[in-house]
Order: sequence, then C-alpha cells, then structure tokens
Amino acid sequence: MTKQRLQKLIRKTERGQAVILIAFAIIGLVAMVGLVTDTGILLIEYGKLKRGVDAAAVAAAQQYRLRGNVLDQAALENAAKNFLQLNQSTDIVDGSVIVHSCESPVADRPVLCNPDPLNHPNDNRKLVEVIATKNVYFGFLRVIGIESTTVTANAVGEAATIDLVLVIDTSASMAFETDTDPTKNDFASDSPLENPSVCNTSAANPCQPLRAVKNVALDFINTLYFPYDRVAIVTMTSQAPGGDRYPREILALTSDKADILSHINNINVFEPQDCNGSGTTEGSCLNYINGNFAGTICEIWEKHANEATADPSSCPSSNIGGALDLARVAFTKDPLHTRLDAFWVVVSLLGGPANATDILDPIDYPNGFCPQYTWTFMWDGRFCQDKYPSVRHADTDVAPYDNPVTPGVETDEISMYDPDDYARDRADDLAKSISGEGVTIFTIGLGKPIKSTALNDGTPISEDFYADGTTRIPPAEALLQYIAECAGDGIDVITYTTPTSYVCDPSNPPTINHGQYFYAPTSTALADIFDRIAKNIATKISQ
Repeated sequence: MTKQRLQKLIRKTERGQAVILIAFAIIGLVAMVGLVTDTGILLIEYGKLKRGVDAAAVAAAQQYRLRGNVLDQAALENAAKNFLQLNQSTDIVDGSVIVHSCESPVADRPVLCNPDPLNHPNDNRKLVEVIATKNVYFGFLRVIGIESTTVTANAVGEAATIDLVLVIDTSASMAFETDTDPTKNDFASDSPLENPSVCNTSAANPCQPLRAVKNVALDFINTLYFPYDRVAIVTMTSQAPGGDRYPREILALTSDKADILSHINNINVFEPQDCNGSGTTEGSCLNYINGNFAGTICEIWEKHANEATADPSSCPSSNIGGALDLARVAFTKDPLHTRLDAFWVVVSLLGGPANATDILDPIDYPNGFCPQYTWTFMWDGRFCQDKYPSVRHADTDVAPYDNPVTPGVETDEISMYDPDDYARDRADDLAKSISGEGVTIFTIGLGKPIKSTALNDGTPISEDFYADGTTRIPPAEALLQYIAECAGDGIDVITYTTPTSYVCDPSNPPTINHGQYFYAPTSTALADIFDRIAKNIATKISQ
C-alpha cells in the first residue's frame, strides 16, 4: 500500500513538473515572440523618430539667422520642437528635445564649431544638432516585466553658408535724385547738386539715390551671419576722381563685417575728368558752362558729331557685362578659399541699360564693343545699342556698313555685337559657373530709365510694337529680367534673329536655380526689395 501511494505521489509530482516546464516554455515562447515582435516595433519606432529628427534638424536650420546681433537660438528650438510635435506621437519624452549649435556649444559636441574660424574660414558651417528621446511601449515583452524602453536619435542639419557678391551701379544715374526738384530730367544729372565731384563729398546733400542704396545695402548686410557668410563688392566704375569707366572689385570675398560696411559707405558715383574743350580726350567728362555744372557729356563725340569719324565708344559707362564677369571671378579666383558647397548669390542694383563692354580686342575694338552704326548723329537710337534687346548676336557677327555721313566712301564690315549681347553672355557664364543649381542672381532696376524706351534726346521710340505684334519692352528691363530669370540655361546666342518681346526662350525652360528681377521706381522702394531678397536667401538649405 505504501508502495502504491509512493508511485501515485511520484506520478503527481511528474505531472506538476510538466506543468511547470510547459509554463516556462510558454513564457519562453512568448518572450521569443516578444523579442522578435517588440524588437521590430522598437526598430520601427526608432526609424520614425530618426526621420522626424532629421526633418526637425532641417526645420531648425531654416531658422539659422540673427536676432539683433546674436543667433536666434529660441527660433531654432521652437522650429525643431514644433515639427516633432506635429509629426510624432505624444510619446516624445518631456524635455528631451535638445537643440545645439556652435553658439550654444557643449563639451561633447565640438564638431559643430570651427576651431580656427579666422585662419580657416572655409570650415565655417551653420550646423544645428537636434536630439530627441521617445518612449516605446512593448506588447509581448510585458509578460516578462519589460513594459517599455526609450530610444534616442540625433541629426545635424545645415543651413547654407552664403558667398554673396554685391554689384552696385555707380554711373551718373546714381546722382539724378540729389536735386529733388521734380522738373529735373530723370535721364541726366545736370543740376549743380548732382555734380559727382560735389555730392560724393557732401554730408548735407550726398549723391542720391546712391546714398539711399548704400543705406539699404548696409541694412541688408546686417541680415547675413558672419563669420559664416562672405561678401564681395563690385562697382560699375572706378572710385577715384578722374578715374576710368571700367568695373572694379573694390572688396574681395571676406567675412569681416566691419570691412564690408566700411567699403559700402565709401562707394562713390563715377566722377570722370573735367572737359577741357579740346574734343580729343577720350571718355566722358564733367561739363561746365560759365563755371556752372551742366552735366556729364561725351565731348570727343560732340566736337565731331557731324563728321564721319565721330566716335562715342569711349564714353558710355554702364558695363553690366564686365561687372557680372568680375562677380563670377570673385567666387573662384582664390582656389584655396573657394567654397563649392556654399550658396552662391549675386545681388545687382542697376540704373539703366548696358552700353559698354570690357576691352577684349584692343586692336579692332580699343574701347570695347560698340556697333559703328550707332556712332553718327543720324542714328536715332542710343550709343552702342541696337533698338531691339532681344536681337542677340555673337561676338563674331559682322555686317556690311556704309557710313551715312559719307555714303559710298567708307564701306566696311562692322561688328553687330553690342553691350547688351555682351552682358547676356557674361550673365550666362556667371549663372552656370558652378555645377548643380548654379549661381542665383537677383537684379534690381532703379529709376525711370529702367522702364524707358527713350532715345538719347529723350524722344520715345515711335514703334510701340514689334513686327510680330508683341509689345516692345524697355531694353534695360529686358536685360535685367534675362539676367535674373533666364541666364545660364544653354540658350543659343543667335536664338533670336528678329525682334520679339520674349525675355526668355520659351523652348528652353529653366534648368538652374534662378533668382528674381525687381523694379524700384525710386529709392524708397528698395528697403522692401532687399528684405524680400534677404528672406529668400535665408531659407536656402544646402543639406
């Protein structure tokens, strides 16, 4: 009997052990399933968090700008947090979203800062790190007491560093607002107050609109972030009294804000030589009648206007193409400090059409390209410009010419290439000078001459329409629109052989990152335009 009870007890014990083993097996199975399933959940949630943090870093980088004189750290943090809240669940751990930049460095994130910004400015980068932690709740692993865990992700966003070239028109048109008398001609500076030798040095009556342009440019520079961003300055003409009409780079790319502001303040309106009455000195000159300033004239042409040899090609001073070419060179002339990953931008403020070029052929064209048919007093257009800005020529295009002053005596082939063609070619070179999206160009046309179709004497062109019935557009505005919105798209230089109102070639849609053209009838409109450009630039993200 005792033996039977013992055997029965053993059988019950074995059954109990089996139950225990089965229970442990079930727990183990659940743990294994949980390990697989909940690990998958963990990876999925981490992936979602990582994508959210990546996007939050980009959102924060978009706010990488100044508030006053310091980085707006609060804007970075708010952008990152708001983005995560909108795109993640409520499982983000309170207080876990951390935003770092070089302006708020921590010991374990030195990678955000350039250790030697002065000697190695190319290494300056606008980096923003975002770190966030999220709760992940398990399903199966709760059986073994593991309710949840946390995952942490980080990402670094980068706002584009900016290399910017500021191109400022310094021709005589930048003094035409100095005299506020509304009866004064907007196309010529002939008031004594508009004499550049006077207004360039006058504190009470500085050259206008140039002074207003400089004030707005100073405010614009204050929107950039130094030492990350760099600025170069190109003026349309020499800055020395009695200087020449050719563009100058007065400041190479630099992150020295004080130097930039100083150079802007010191920009002057072109001050050519005084007229001497000889009619033999090339270039424009300041004309005085009975000691009173009477405007800037082309004396060498006026003294010989009725002669076949009359040549005004040394006088016009709006070399837009040359200024754009200097802007192109400014980005790349120093290979050791060229920043290919920066956002390259040109802001050009111009007051009229192109009427001069660089000297590319000193033998045949010692004063640059200026079609000879525009030289005579019989020409009813402007010096060095054909009547149709969309008639595009190559620098090799020539045509027969019979000088109307001496018909049948002087016949020759002359170049049809004019300063407008040259400016468009240089704009193409500038816009496509780097791979990828290209150089972004903003153009601002200032003053009534931008909208004008008037001739040298102010008489409007009689034809209001082109041969195809489309409305004529002013040459200056057509050029500035082309530079900002069309240049660099591989347009054939002889796409247009007959007049048309098209600014861009409709068969060649844009392929690079273009800027925008703005028109400012007076200098009072400039502040809003520069503000819009600054906001456009600030939102450009390189990564």
